Amino acid sequence: MATAVVNINLSKSIGTISPTIYGHFIEHLGGVIYDGIWVGEDSKIPNVRGIRSALVEAMRRIKPPVIRWPGGCFADHY
Repeated sequence: MATAVVNINLSKSIGTISPTIYGHFIEHLGGVIYDGIWVGEDSKIPNVRGIRSALVEAMRRIKPPVIRWPGGCFADHY
């Protein structure tokens, strides 16, 4: 079996990774949007302008640099 060795020199920086490469796209799969993220303003589920409140609070905490919607295959139709 072959082996590999990775040496990391923490005292030598070769660059900075942009935080904007990390993110998430939102796609209409299953219940991701309807009954998931989007519950509607008249829903009994706590919401902020129709978006599930728990999600709004979670997004505030994690502070994603990029949110892409529509994402995936559905983006081709917009």
